[in-house]
Amino acid sequence: MARFSEAKGRRDGNSGYGRVFGNKALGQVLSRAQGTVISAGTELEKLLSDKITRIDDLDEFLDRSTIGCAIDSDIYIVSKRAVKKSKKLSSPGQEPDFLIFHHAGESKHCYAVELKDGDTFDTKKAEGEYKNLESFVQTVSQNLPYTVSFYFVAFNQEDKNAIYEGFKKKVPLDKCMTGREFCGLLEIDYDEIVAGRGQDAPQNFQDFLTAVLDIPEVKDFIHQQLNESG
Repeated sequence: MARFSEAKGRRDGNSGYGRVFGNKALGQVLSRAQGTVISAGTELEKLLSDKITRIDDLDEFLDRSTIGCAIDSDIYIVSKRAVKKSKKLSSPGQEPDFLIFHHAGESKHCYAVELKDGDTFDTKKAEGEYKNLESFVQTVSQNLPYTVSFYFVAFNQEDKNAIYEGFKKKVPLDKCMTGREFCGLLEIDYDEIVAGRGQDAPQNFQDFLTAVLDIPEVKDFIHQQLNESG
């Protein structure tokens, strides 16, 4: 799980947070908080991958699929790292977070997915990521024995319209997917994933506030405010 207590943050005292608030110690604490958030996103990818049959050698898997070898599972997941190593689906710099391969009888479908922990992005980033994923799918479709589609998943958002707005309308509504819909695609329990990810929240809350309150300037400010209000 993502734990604030294990996050390092910037040690050189030169974080943007330190400059914004004029306090290096507070900047370091906020940098650790940012690191925890980033770790949570990485953790989410691992949690999902651990629940689905994972493909580490994509080229070998595609060879088997192409020649009609027996497929052991209905759903497979491929990480960005594995896609990058593929020689069959070479599209440098445009690889999605995941490829999901779905087998249902004779039907074979591939989903290219960008997975987001948040749901609000600046216009340039949203537009760039959409073009990248669209280009990736157009490039690799001809080399895949699958029908292919792509989606942007905002894992913690259950309103597709909110996802659409969060992407500044640069990702079409029909390419937006909620976390619950994504888990339905993977045939795993969305609520179980959310509950598991929330287990560290109370301790993170306590550890973050303890770190903030350990800063002398913060202590002095709080004491002053309490004395003035008392």
